[in-house]
Amino acid sequence: MVPLWISAVFLALVTFYVSQDLPRKEAAQVAAVADVSATNLLAYRSAVQAFLTANPAVTGTIDDASLAAHWLPGYVRRPEWTNLVAAGTVFVYSTAVMSNGTVFALREKSGESLLVGTKNTSTGRLQSAIGFDTGINLPAAIPSGAVVMMGR
Repeated sequence: MVPLWISAVFLALVTFYVSQDLPRKEAAQVAAVADVSATNLLAYRSAVQAFLTANPAVTGTIDDASLAAHWLPGYVRRPEWTNLVAAGTVFVYSTAVMSNGTVFALREKSGESLLVGTKNTSTGRLQSAIGFDTGINLPAAIPSGAVVMMGR
């Protein structure tokens, strides 16, 4: 009788652990990946801005070879980041759809900037990280659903 009771308690504890702790660990892992992704994009943007400070007349996409001198020591660029300079505005964006966690982490790391969000698939405008339409039309080169950070 006692071994059955101990087995039942043990099974209840394991079930509780699996149902409560594992989802928290998965959420923490998703948040960590989003944080790393957002930090990487900010470092990439910093290199683009440093290049533009030295070359203010540049327009279009700045290639990696030009940006390499401005990367932070040890920086490894994620392949989905790219940039576009148009009409004096810098657009740093993803070429692939990213998680909402990345958008929120980027918003938080940028001081809750309204110039951070995604390209709305139906309007082509910047949709802020908190979901409202900013009214800012984004260049056609930026894919729908891309994470976008604007600035100069």
